[in-house]
Amino acid sequence: MIKKNKKSVARLVGVLAVMVLAGCATMEKPIILDSDVAFGFGSAELTPAGASKINQYADSIRARGETRIEIIGHSDRIGDARANQTLSERRAQAVRNQLLKNRLKPDNITARGLGARNPVVTNCHQTNNAALIACLAPNRRVEINVTDLRW
Repeated sequence: MIKKNKKSVARLVGVLAVMVLAGCATMEKPIILDSDVAFGFGSAELTPAGASKINQYADSIRARGETRIEIIGHSDRIGDARANQTLSERRAQAVRNQLLKNRLKPDNITARGLGARNPVVTNCHQTNNAALIACLAPNRRVEINVTDLRW
């Protein structure tokens, strides 16, 4: 049994080494921006608090050296699907623009929106609009995935 576990650990170490050598290693979770803090409900304009948070993240990302950044905007299911798709794209682009203001390389930052396609919360059935908006808040988010590049 111990020999079998040693082989599994050796394989895992080998896979991680290949990832590092390929220049795409990260073991971190994405940075999640709560849209209700970073944006007003139904808005793609960053709040001062949201811009400040992104500036803090930019400082730590820049300190990591060469990175690839993928920004993914999400929306809740309230409203028109097409409008939610556009809103999620505009929020992701607003975060990208804020990162660019912090001197991060534009070629290494992509932004896209997924609309309401990837919800975190799915069990919201409130009939009161304010309660439904509050319940679906975790779905309104922007994720920032940072990958260290090593060449």
